Amino acid sequence: MTVFILPALAASLYALGSMGLKRSMQKGAASRRVMAISNIAMALWSIPLIFLYPGTWHLNAWFMAIGAGVALFCGRIFSIKALEVGDLSIVAPLLGMKTVLVAILSMVFFPFEVTTTLVLSAVLASVGVALLQRGPVEHKLGTKKVALYAMGASFLFAITDISVKGARELLGLGYLVPTLFLTVGLLVPLLGRHSPPPSEARKSLYTGSAVIGFQTTLVVFVIGLTGQAILVNIIYSSRALWSVVVDRAMGEPHIKDYLVSRLAGALFVMGAVVMAIVSKLNASS
Repeated sequence: MTVFILPALAASLYALGSMGLKRSMQKGAASRRVMAISNIAMALWSIPLIFLYPGTWHLNAWFMAIGAGVALFCGRIFSIKALEVGDLSIVAPLLGMKTVLVAILSMVFFPFEVTTTLVLSAVLASVGVALLQRGPVEHKLGTKKVALYAMGASFLFAITDISVKGARELLGLGYLVPTLFLTVGLLVPLLGRHSPPPSEARKSLYTGSAVIGFQTTLVVFVIGLTGQAILVNIIYSSRALWSVVVDRAMGEPHIKDYLVSRLAGALFVMGAVVMAIVSKLNASS
């Protein structure tokens, strides 16, 4: 049940952590500062895995883990920029396109592990996130920027997940996950100099970074543990639903005007999750 419960937990934490980061930027924190602190949080959360899980040395897989870290680092830049420009309930659904990208890449690199039901679930989830993006973003000048940032992040995150899937058996969790996230942390100086956040933004920044760092580490950990990149991402796509809820409760007032269409899209996403779970349970029985 790990493959079901932990991604679902990460999905809910994503919405809360992202809202914290969004609020910190609204209160004056520089986006580079947000990227740096949240990336360092990811690295710190991964360190205990060195002592809790075994690892085996394999040079090619080690380079693959480093490559996954580079992809995640670059993807985080795009996702924070998208969050800076757009509403959480818009950005999260667009980032959900990673689900179908992971399915496509899995069909290319691991065709023997892909079932028709999982592919259909990925497509259904993508339809849901398309519906979820309806709303005020259609009236904003930054619409194209949000879409480009989010799609760039989705592609890079998909590359990360596929790399984790490819390296997991050769490297082991004890080496794979810490190598990936420590790479992310070591790349932080490339973000350049950035001013400290205003005092009113610090609580949101540090709390949001801690939560977002934990949930990101959790998702990569589950993929590394189970190898089920498509299934994990389908369940994780329920973050679109949580993002609508959190944005409605804590976000801008105009969100309530688009609640119905976004909740309708969320139902498609949850339908995809149910389909994936049923498929997995049937395959295991």
